[in-house]
Amino acid sequence: MKSNISHKIKHREEPNDEFITPIDLARSLVRLIPVKNKQKILSAAYGTGNFYRVFPSDTKNLFTKDFFKWKEMVSWIIDNPPYSCLDEWLEHSADVCEEGFAYLLGLHNITPKRIEFLEKKGFYITKIHLCKVFKWFGISAFIVWEKNASDRKIVDYDRIVWR
Repeated sequence: MKSNISHKIKHREEPNDEFITPIDLARSLVRLIPVKNKQKILSAAYGTGNFYRVFPSDTKNLFTKDFFKWKEMVSWIIDNPPYSCLDEWLEHSADVCEEGFAYLLGLHNITPKRIEFLEKKGFYITKIHLCKVFKWFGISAFIVWEKNASDRKIVDYDRIVWR
């Protein structure tokens, strides 16, 4: 039987990268990061500022609305980045972070290719916290990458496409 339903996928001209993180979730996730006093923390995907608003008060808290123009080195980046440019986002994060970065991502965005790329840049996943946000698609993962933490990495992978 042939269906009359069209299965064409409509692509947006502009991606919808705005998914507001509930502030209580942001607060809970920020507590998972081993931030030290006086370190610079950047909210690189500052939208409503929910992550920025819950950064520790004893750190130097920074934000930007144009991350790709950001050049200053920071200790940490903590945020919910846009998925439409995630590869470029991760690469730029590795270029400007001294300690690490932590991002709230859709679980399906954690791929061996991305993990391998960041490990080659010296960043290793040291924590994965799974959570669910009402009205968001699927399970989200708050991923913490730390620089030079290969002895504490918690993810193993292969890049084989199995048949």
